[in-house]
Amino acid sequence: MPHDLTGKNLQDLFVTDAWQDCFAALSESLGFSLSIFSRDGRMLYSPRHTAPFCHRLRAAVPSLTASCDTHCRSFLKNALETGRPDVFTCYLKIVSFVVPIRHKAEYAVILGQGSFSSLEDFYEGKKHLRAAGLEVASLPSPTAFTSYPKAWMVCDFTTDAVRRLLSNDQGDHALGHGFESLKKFIGGWGVPSGEQPEALYRHMLQELPSLIDADGSAVFVHDREHRRYTSLSGPARNGDDAAVSLVEDGEIVQGLLAGKPIALSADSAAASDVVFLTGMGVLYFFPIIVQGHLDGILCIADRDFKTSYAPIIAALCRETALSIENTHLRQELMCKFDGFVAISELTKGITSIQNYQTLLRKILDASANLLKAEQGSLMLIDQETEDLLLSAKRGAFEGLTDVLRIHRGEGIAGKVAEFGEALLVEDLEHDQRIRQKNRLHYKTRSFVSIPLKIGDRVIGVLNLSDKTTGEVFNEEDLKLLQAFATHAAIVMDRNVFLNKSEELEKLTITDHLTGLANRRYLFERLKEELARSERHGHHLCLLMLDLDSFKHCNDTQGHLFGDKVLKEMALTISNTIRSMDIATRYGGDEFIIILPETDESLALDIAERLRANLEKRLAGSSQVFECREQEAITASIGIACYPEHGSTIEYLMKNVDTALYRAKNSGKNRVAVFQAH
Repeated sequence: MPHDLTGKNLQDLFVTDAWQDCFAALSESLGFSLSIFSRDGRMLYSPRHTAPFCHRLRAAVPSLTASCDTHCRSFLKNALETGRPDVFTCYLKIVSFVVPIRHKAEYAVILGQGSFSSLEDFYEGKKHLRAAGLEVASLPSPTAFTSYPKAWMVCDFTTDAVRRLLSNDQGDHALGHGFESLKKFIGGWGVPSGEQPEALYRHMLQELPSLIDADGSAVFVHDREHRRYTSLSGPARNGDDAAVSLVEDGEIVQGLLAGKPIALSADSAAASDVVFLTGMGVLYFFPIIVQGHLDGILCIADRDFKTSYAPIIAALCRETALSIENTHLRQELMCKFDGFVAISELTKGITSIQNYQTLLRKILDASANLLKAEQGSLMLIDQETEDLLLSAKRGAFEGLTDVLRIHRGEGIAGKVAEFGEALLVEDLEHDQRIRQKNRLHYKTRSFVSIPLKIGDRVIGVLNLSDKTTGEVFNEEDLKLLQAFATHAAIVMDRNVFLNKSEELEKLTITDHLTGLANRRYLFERLKEELARSERHGHHLCLLMLDLDSFKHCNDTQGHLFGDKVLKEMALTISNTIRSMDIATRYGGDEFIIILPETDESLALDIAERLRANLEKRLAGSSQVFECREQEAITASIGIACYPEHGSTIEYLMKNVDTALYRAKNSGKNRVAVFQAH
């Protein structure tokens, strides 16, 4: 759909449907919402289908707009001044990036917005919303988070994609009235979506009469198979639409290949192949160069050719070449999108797998499917011997023994493990690095072998062979596999670490009776939460709970009875508090709960709800926990808050204990807040 031209090259491009389709595809494929701003801060493009978290929040709370704009625009301005992309967190703690654009002395900047980097940042964003007066209690947590490495990867990818699309010179539009017509012709063109080169050439011929008055015209398109340039006939005045061709080694083609801006044929008979232009005087041939290759030739026949036409036609050829090249780039970009999406889906598919052997098999199968490989193996390094051990197999490798062992540095996989460098082989028998005969169980002589690495540490080797299509593996295959393998190695390493440390960690920080965190974990988390509250200006409260009459009941009813009461108390606490709160067993029948981002008023509400739930559960109508007649088990709760009642762990612990005993001395089964004397 055409748009009115402003005379500003970048803005004219970005308002076209084709460019907006391109940015929409980038947004949807990369998981980032992309907007574009001019140098003076005007929005040139905003996403049509994706609305980042902050857009929804800003719509709900208009007062946030000024704070958000001030924060983000400082990064936009800095990117324009330095000319460098950057990754940052916005005012609402959403991970974002900026990419500066410079094209034909014009400037713009892309703003990409993802999600929160962590649950803590989500809570920090909620704090800003709460301060702005928005009800955030029911605000759902994000379903996915955005890491800084991912943001940098998407930032680099977007930078490369946009700069490549803008890298081709679009011609000089300042050569008088003829170029005004040319600008109208290309104004709504932008980057074509899905058009093939032949359609673009025909479009050029249809529009040519509106630019110049010529007797006839034709486009010759390269036919690589027959080494000729075959015509797509234009509106020649004799009405003859016969298709003819120019040979590659002919004078006209060779002249254009040698760099001539225009090739002439003084007598049309000298170009006898162009039969439908015969008798129209001098023929003028203009090159259409696509990615350094003479892809097409525009032929103009005119008895009275004006020299002022030449730069207009040359610019038209450059614009057509740019559109064809951008079609190729778009197709290449979409292939990258597909690969990126595939890797993202594969990574999601392996992240949650807990069984290590299942994880290895899934990684191998996912890698093989990604590259359409029939056969493959995944080998891991034995930490004691440093040998490679076969850990997962596919295809012909299924017949190999599970105890297959390869010494590090020996064979193809051993060398990959030794040097930590990937190996892409198109022909096994003729590759100077290998030069060995192809084995019978391989269908092709092409394969790829890459190291699985954590930083600089090699943990294994992934081997794939025999594409189902019979083709050889190429550089794009290698890049795709390496991108996935980077994620896979991290998941593998984390799986091993979690399997080894999970039980130990659980034992060291968990109370064995109640399943809640223990005293050691309490002080570790309290230290972290206090530091975070101080850093961000948050409130924080502590609740200390103690069971009333528990010691007497424990002595008279026995320890099994007491253990049952403590378990029920822990379960009631877990079911009452929020997911962000941290419940711990402090010792005996005392429990402490950390309430992050909570002021005194909210802490009172939580404590009272907890006291009531414990009373109902421990002293309910069934009286299963009644120790003796008319004496039921209840809980007293003390509250101390940061910073009002102390700014250190020592003061908070002392004061919450004081508040608890105040509750007990006031009659038990009640909540009391610390009061300074």
